[in-house]
Amino acid sequence: MTTEPFHPAPLGAGAEFRRHWRALTAATVGIGAGVAVLPFYTNGLFVPELEAEFGWTRAQLSALQLAGSTITILTAPLVGMVVDRLGVRLPATISMGALGLAYFLLSASGPSFLGYLAIWVLMYLLAAASTAVSFTRTVNERFDRGRGLALGIALGGAGLVAFVVPQLLGARIAENWRSGYQILGAAVLAAALVVLLLMPRRGAGTTTAPAARERIAPVLRGALFARLALAFLALALAVGGMTVHLVPMLRDAGVSTASAATTAGLVGIAVIVGRVGVGLLVDRLFAPRVAAAVLLLAALGYVALLAGGPALAAAAAVGVGLALGAEVDLIGYLTARYYGLARYSRMFGVFYAVFMLGVGASPLMMAWLLAVTGGYTAPLLVAVALLALAAALLLSAPRFPSSSPAPERSITTIEGMHS
Repeated sequence: MTTEPFHPAPLGAGAEFRRHWRALTAATVGIGAGVAVLPFYTNGLFVPELEAEFGWTRAQLSALQLAGSTITILTAPLVGMVVDRLGVRLPATISMGALGLAYFLLSASGPSFLGYLAIWVLMYLLAAASTAVSFTRTVNERFDRGRGLALGIALGGAGLVAFVVPQLLGARIAENWRSGYQILGAAVLAAALVVLLLMPRRGAGTTTAPAARERIAPVLRGALFARLALAFLALALAVGGMTVHLVPMLRDAGVSTASAATTAGLVGIAVIVGRVGVGLLVDRLFAPRVAAAVLLLAALGYVALLAGGPALAAAAAVGVGLALGAEVDLIGYLTARYYGLARYSRMFGVFYAVFMLGVGASPLMMAWLLAVTGGYTAPLLVAVALLALAAALLLSAPRFPSSSPAPERSITTIEGMHS
């Protein structure tokens, strides 16, 4: 295992990547195989098979994501406190081990939906530290000049999962969904080993000062926090449901399982492009404006799906991926730039909880609109409006503090910006 020290001296972007590649690799693998990513991008693949075998409804299966998101909402701030005090390596490794074992339990599910739901609840509780709340802390501690790109690479692990897993497991799940869960479980356990071996131990200079922790409450009452939180919520509501409903939507329109899975895989490519591309841009341009532009592109993808139907589903998939790629990357980047590292995990945990609230509610919102209207036109129109709202809120965000916090510096007091 590595014991890579934390170096507080200022570095150029290239030197940051050369010195901290182990931490970046561990964060990338951990995020991609974590509880907020793997279920999010694979649940839709299991929906038709579980419907067929057990007779469970699409609304019931959509509720799984809400249950997981609710648990994340409750646990993310707590995870932030634990990571601020103990570091990332141990909590994240334990959580990923629990996630892998939970997938094996899911493979043995019977006809009881309550039993199936209970496994999901247990999984989200025990795997709570295997999310970006933990892993982006490591990246932000070690990168400043190349922070945007480093976050984009780390969070791009989610895009790789979204692209690769549907291609590899789509046909397998259609043939035997239980083996699909077993393969996912084995993959997560392997990823946990990678995190254990490569994630550096907590280094010197990464502790959080008590005085800084006391300044969180006033910030949560500020206008900037409300503006960013509402933007993240609107974006999550707009795109979260599409990861669950895209494949069923295409299947309902007569698209084959293989073609639907291929289209869903485009989400992953777009997530990678969105995260790495946005990461590069925010290191050079004002981040909220970059985010707003990406969200408007995503809205155009939804409009294309409305206009062209399944023939233009790829445009919607790319739009969803771009928005998701920008979202968590921007949450991490904006949290570090506006609020600093001393309270980073706590603030990120709160923003991430808001984001997951939207992600969890979005599939149910889309399922309800589908049931009421009999089609996906209304859900897509609502999503376009939400993306426009999120873009407008981000465009109204203020400039960053003049001395934006770097890994080697303590937090800059910016309470005046939040009133």
